[in-house]
Amino acid sequence: MDEAKEILLCEVSNEVEATLVVNLLKDEGIPAWSDASPATTAFGGLPFEPGHRVYVASSLARKAREIIGQFPHFHKLRNVHEPEP
Repeated sequence: MDEAKEILLCEVSNEVEATLVVNLLKDEGIPAWSDASPATTAFGGLPFEPGHRVYVASSLARKAREIIGQFPHFHKLRNVHEPEP
């Protein structure tokens, strides 16, 4: 199996938004993950800690970008991956 290179798809405001983006992509068949960790609250972190990143395989970045682009709420994400033409 080829090892897929991961790429930063976007940055989101908080853990909840990271979960929304990851689950949306997974529902569309795109494996996605974020650096948000549900364990942070168990160790004194806040449930809405700011600034999380969402990652996908580089080969799926264009499709992932198209999917999140269909949702107006996600038009204000930071550092969204722009696929090369």
